[in-house]
Amino acid sequence: MRKIVIAVICFFLAFAVNAQSAGSSTIKVLSPVEGNWCNKQMLIIDNDDNGEYYYSLNGADPEAFGFAYDGPVLIDLTGEITLRIKKVGKKKIETKINFTVHQDEAINTPYRSFIESFYDSGVYNYTSGTELEIPDDLLYSFGLPPDSFIQGQRLVISDKSVLIRYIPCVLYDQMSYRKWRFIIKTFPQNAGAYSRRDVPFYITDWDTITFTDQDLIYKVDSEYWGQPKEPRKINRNTSHMISWQSVDYEFGNPIEYFVLPPKPELVKSQDEYGATIYSFDGDSSYSFSLLSDSDYDYQELYKTFGIDTFYGDNAQGEVEVGIFSNAVYQGKTKVSYSINKRPPALPEIKSSAQSFYSRNPVKVTINGEQGSDLYIATSNPYFIKDFSSIYSPDDSVFNQVKMSAWKKSDSNSISLLFEPQGEGAAYYKVKAYSENGKNKGSVSEYSVIIDQYNYYFDETADASIADGTADRPFTSILQCVEPVNNGRYARLRVKGPLKMPDEQITFLSNCEIVNDGNASLIFNKDSAIVVKNASFSIDGCRIEADYSNDKTFNRSSHIFKLENAVLNLTNCQISTQFGRNGTFIDSYNSSVKMSRNIMAVSAKVYASCISGVKTKINLRDCSVNITSETGVCLSLNEGDITLKNNSFKVIGQKGRVAELFSVRGTVSDNSFKAELRKTENANPVFKDAASSVKEQNNEYFGF
Repeated sequence: MRKIVIAVICFFLAFAVNAQSAGSSTIKVLSPVEGNWCNKQMLIIDNDDNGEYYYSLNGADPEAFGFAYDGPVLIDLTGEITLRIKKVGKKKIETKINFTVHQDEAINTPYRSFIESFYDSGVYNYTSGTELEIPDDLLYSFGLPPDSFIQGQRLVISDKSVLIRYIPCVLYDQMSYRKWRFIIKTFPQNAGAYSRRDVPFYITDWDTITFTDQDLIYKVDSEYWGQPKEPRKINRNTSHMISWQSVDYEFGNPIEYFVLPPKPELVKSQDEYGATIYSFDGDSSYSFSLLSDSDYDYQELYKTFGIDTFYGDNAQGEVEVGIFSNAVYQGKTKVSYSINKRPPALPEIKSSAQSFYSRNPVKVTINGEQGSDLYIATSNPYFIKDFSSIYSPDDSVFNQVKMSAWKKSDSNSISLLFEPQGEGAAYYKVKAYSENGKNKGSVSEYSVIIDQYNYYFDETADASIADGTADRPFTSILQCVEPVNNGRYARLRVKGPLKMPDEQITFLSNCEIVNDGNASLIFNKDSAIVVKNASFSIDGCRIEADYSNDKTFNRSSHIFKLENAVLNLTNCQISTQFGRNGTFIDSYNSSVKMSRNIMAVSAKVYASCISGVKTKINLRDCSVNITSETGVCLSLNEGDITLKNNSFKVIGQKGRVAELFSVRGTVSDNSFKAELRKTENANPVFKDAASSVKEQNNEYFGF
């Protein structure tokens, strides 16, 4: 005869939640499951078929070298554990579970006391109607995998719930990635009335009566008295009266009787907390009892009873209950229940981006839980104006980003494409949650910044993952050249020193270098930047070059070489020491604009700030010092020049501020200073006859 112990019923309920219904070919294990756990694990097998099970904890054959399973037991082991379970019989079935235990009592955490409540035994005893408070520092998930985590909170099972259940619970600390798994064993709060009436018959299957005392005679309703030897059937759609008295019939014998009311209708309802409540629509004498070891051994009687579970759990299945009338057993019935309080798992969001910053369009794929509806909300591109900061997804600046209304997806999987916007950095955000029935899951969110134009440099960063994004900056200028040249425009934000290689590097696309923190460009002996058919800007940086130890005295050096290009230097401090000869900027058919710079150029024989052919030069608010035997701040052959409010100083044997050939322009409000050993014919600005340059309001010292 089938045993329907409450715990067994509850095993079925717990496993029904997780759809482990592969039939007799599967061993249903409630605990443990695979994973890495911070506490010792319980072994609980769903043994509702009264099968014979053996288990081992070292991977050995359970039947030959293991233990017989006779009920829940704590696996008192740590480290890596291989659990093998075998069901023996005509058809043997086996399963294997690998899991790891590294004990952690959460000593230095605010939730330590809760961990202690189950840590040693692996079981937390809970009484229906009381509060179970899971600390909000933790996430929790009930049932078997996959987990569906919810923020810790106060939980209650209705006090009307009478089932004893084993509920697996996983606790997860997101900050430390620790997980604990334990069993919650639920008990009813209120005991029913244990009452039985002793009658000389019993009823099976509602309509079969067996009379048990041969010293009595019986009659049903208005029938004749008799002593039935065989069970008899009656119609339970109407009420019946069973009477009995002593077999020694005499007038005046006491007659006892029992009324069998019509078979009642079972009514299922739901209370305000979501618990399923069962009651009778029929005679008030009826009550329930949960079956125990046999069909004729019951627990307490209840007029109504409930089945409930915690928020986050899904309880569904079928249970058999006995039905009594006036404490006499009438029959049994099956009660089905389905209480789904388990919200869907967090939607899984996958991205093609490697980090929070991306260079390329980003493909985002969102997968919701099967059988649930997926809802998403997205933001419009939010353009970032302040590039001085490195952002993270939770920065408060993004709180102002507006999201669209929630929209139901046509399926539980959807893909989105976030694309670059213009020359700025665009921030995108997407949120998603799943819903099944009344259960709304937690919200997943993902955000990314797509920036094709801002590149970051920090030589102290990790070179192995460098891609130029804010959180993975370049560590070498050579890493920058190819992505800059492959684009239309790039802004390189430099933090700390940027050391140029001992070679010439060429930029073919527009590039701007800005100071992101103590930025300095350091040129070595053979370093140079060549700009061709592009614009190149530097703002707020130190530019340093020391070629003074260069022994190649016959070589003429330069820092920048321009060919059909534009160079802008703003707010820079420039210090350049050449060997024998040197020119800071060598320009052909280009444009040079310098503003608010402090500049010092020196060489042994000849030094120049700018040497240009067919070039447009514009200097404003700059200080330029040249030190050399022969020094010329500016040398221009064909082109245009504008010099305004600058300070020029030439130190050496001879020199000039400017030598101009076939040049047009204006030179005004400047200060020209010289410390020259040869001052004869020392005109600060030399112009040939083909030049047309207007000079006004300039000051001259030493010329």
